[in-house]
Amino acid sequence: MDKEEVRTRFMQNMDQFLPLVTLSPLFMTLLETHTCARNLIRTLQGITDITGKKVFIFTEFNRDRNACNELVDFLRRSDQPDAARELELYNQGTAPLVYSQDVILTVKKANTLRSGTSRWFVMDGAPRGRVLLFLQVPDLQNEADRFDDLFQKLFFSVNVYRNYSCDQIVDTLKTASEGEFRKDALIVMFIGHGRDQMVQGNGASDEIHIKKLVDLFSENKCHVTLRLKPKIFLSLIKCLDTGVNPQEPVVDREWMDGTTRTFICYACADGTESFYTGNGYTLYGQALSHCIAEYAYELNLTQIFNKTCDEMSRALIQQRPELIMKNVDREFYLAEYTFT
Repeated sequence: MDKEEVRTRFMQNMDQFLPLVTLSPLFMTLLETHTCARNLIRTLQGITDITGKKVFIFTEFNRDRNACNELVDFLRRSDQPDAARELELYNQGTAPLVYSQDVILTVKKANTLRSGTSRWFVMDGAPRGRVLLFLQVPDLQNEADRFDDLFQKLFFSVNVYRNYSCDQIVDTLKTASEGEFRKDALIVMFIGHGRDQMVQGNGASDEIHIKKLVDLFSENKCHVTLRLKPKIFLSLIKCLDTGVNPQEPVVDREWMDGTTRTFICYACADGTESFYTGNGYTLYGQALSHCIAEYAYELNLTQIFNKTCDEMSRALIQQRPELIMKNVDREFYLAEYTFT
């Protein structure tokens, strides 16, 4: 479902496909485990017409290849092989992105426009949101400049902080969390060194757990105007070797209980390393920036993250990014429409 022309053909043939599908109790039970269920199941439950339910499921639960694969699996497991086979034929992936070494990327515009509903966060402010970008490694200046340009093209205001100590990072984020927030979303990005969820400041011995930074934006600490807004932490860390066995994660994420509408995107999962390409970009930052440029107007953050993972799976050096969401009740899109 990644190719626009394929998805269009699927939508045109929907009337032929839907009669193959039965919303059996087993299928509906499986659907509750779908990646998209968190944000879509409540809306689905409000639809009483069976055909309407089918249309919603097969237009909203299959907007990227991974999500569609889940539906194919559910159809097979609920003894609907014909429907599974038919849907699988449409689920074609895109060709690998061609990476540019240029700082400036072209952001692909939307073909269809989206307006805010209860299923996603409204992102129609001007500017849409605010980005606080901390650059800790001079060699990654190209990466910082690229994301600075990308977010400005998506109508975010961007503040770049270079070589900050951990105390300075805390002070900057504390000021941001306690002040009145008039925009639609906050993005905090770290580009530098780190290990075991630790963000490094301006020296090897200067580091802080990301827990303390995220906690500044918890319900009881951030300004009331920021509590209901999405808060995204992007860690493009050029990781140090931790020696942790990837099969033995040691991280306790219960510390996020005080946060709401929070996304944390790590460049690498526990026990794996993040890699530098040698040309001013991290491996993860290179893939993520190109996926944002390509899909910001079409896909939500979770789908863009999955696209980034797909891109990285094609790389010679394997790296496992990770996305954690806490108390997220809607989908987050970087953009809704193009301002005129």
